[in-house]
Amino acid sequence: MKKELIHTRTITVNCFEADDERLIVEGSLTDERHYPYVLHALNQQRDAGLMHQMTLTMELTIPQLEIISLTAEMPVIPDQGCGDVKAAVQKLVGHRIQPGFTTQVRALFGKAAGCVHLTNLILTMASAAVQGLWSYFSRSREGGALSLPDMDGSMLLDSCYMWRKDGPFVRTVRRRAAAGKNRGR
Repeated sequence: MKKELIHTRTITVNCFEADDERLIVEGSLTDERHYPYVLHALNQQRDAGLMHQMTLTMELTIPQLEIISLTAEMPVIPDQGCGDVKAAVQKLVGHRIQPGFTTQVRALFGKAAGCVHLTNLILTMASAAVQGLWSYFSRSREGGALSLPDMDGSMLLDSCYMWRKDGPFVRTVRRRAAAGKNRGR
């Protein structure tokens, strides 16, 4: 079977602990064409290379994952008109990454209101932000005990097989939360 690389999409997301109240999530998306191509919408011949290069920086509260700020850069895009959607990401400021976030992103920023590439990057970053939050709370810190979140796992409820509402992870988290409440009595 013939197998010749013609296109590569790379998405990278990094989560940073800013302080006790904030996470910074930085994401980038690149699309690379490996051969000269025709951009059909503009009827233009283009050389091999990057077609899209976009970065987003998202500042979030801990543990609520509320978006405090969001900035987009689009240094490589097929047409300068694509850059007109950069400001649209501001519609997400004040929203929380929680169940229903994907639906909110698609409603606010999907289809003709935004850019499918930025939408995909935002959704990938949101998933990584949840992992970053758990990394923040599970990080071993020199000279200190683990910092445990005051969360019940509901942000992950039904997000996958293991976090299904009757699954083992949900049972464990709820049992631990109930034991903590009973100790306080």
